[in-house]
Amino acid sequence: MLNHLVQFNIGIALLLLGVQLLRHGLVNWGHSQLQRILRRATSTPLRGFFWGTLATALVQSSTAVTVLAVGLVDGGAITFYQSLGIVLGANVGTCVTVQLLALDLEALALPALSAGAVLTLARRSRAVGIASLGCGLIFGSLGLMGAVLSSYEGSHSLRGYLSAMAATPLQGLVAGTLLTAFLHSSSVVTGVAMVLVSQGVISLLPALALVLGANIGTCITAILAALLSSWAAKRTAMAHLFINVTGAFLILPFLSLAATLLPLLTPDPGRQVAHFHTLFNLFSSLAALVVIKPLALFLTWLVPDGGPSGKSGTWP
Repeated sequence: MLNHLVQFNIGIALLLLGVQLLRHGLVNWGHSQLQRILRRATSTPLRGFFWGTLATALVQSSTAVTVLAVGLVDGGAITFYQSLGIVLGANVGTCVTVQLLALDLEALALPALSAGAVLTLARRSRAVGIASLGCGLIFGSLGLMGAVLSSYEGSHSLRGYLSAMAATPLQGLVAGTLLTAFLHSSSVVTGVAMVLVSQGVISLLPALALVLGANIGTCITAILAALLSSWAAKRTAMAHLFINVTGAFLILPFLSLAATLLPLLTPDPGRQVAHFHTLFNLFSSLAALVVIKPLALFLTWLVPDGGPSGKSGTWP
């Protein structure tokens, strides 16, 4: 039991490290180009949405793109209104990572690690090599966690413990939020939920609740990045939080219905979680895009310049 627990924790650690390496490599590879794209491509919210989606799919990190948007607003390169499209697009672009996790790519772990080790030897290809190492760790860690959990498929004690964490959808949402805020990675929490449900350790409903929570917890990094920024930048971070929280609580009452309908898309429980993640982010982002002007006005009212105290640079 203890040995399996250690192995599972190692799997989580490798998954977290893999996601971070993948992000680090891709962000370093395209950071300057990413800044130029986002500066020039935000003339309308729709264009910002498109390029935010593309940029996040490219660097595999909605957090990086959202934090970059906060920084661009803080530096005056783009306005708060222009940043909203980027934030919405980042939510959709992160679905690429989750869909990647849903694929059975364990066999590619060793080739990806080998290629990464070789590529990191050359300075010009080092960023790509780091990203390749990250992919290898992600593929291998999911296989490791799946192998460990398969031995507990019939374990009533483990299933009872994990189910207690998400006994209700609201509890699952809170658990997902806290885990993601702690790990700073919604992809890791979503990936773990996919493994748990694939191995029959938890049912689909609590896994979906964890995904909703992960979408809220991922906002913490942008909030922290905006703490000492301008009020316009704070507004961008608050927009990210507001959109994800609102979307999560709008969907929460319908989780049971979603758990019933998702098997119609695919019989694979892990892919059901991935598809839910994609559909949720598409729904919340497109809905917000439709009402983006009233949303911008509301957030400007909610986080006014200087705040209630009239001071700048600190939260009210």
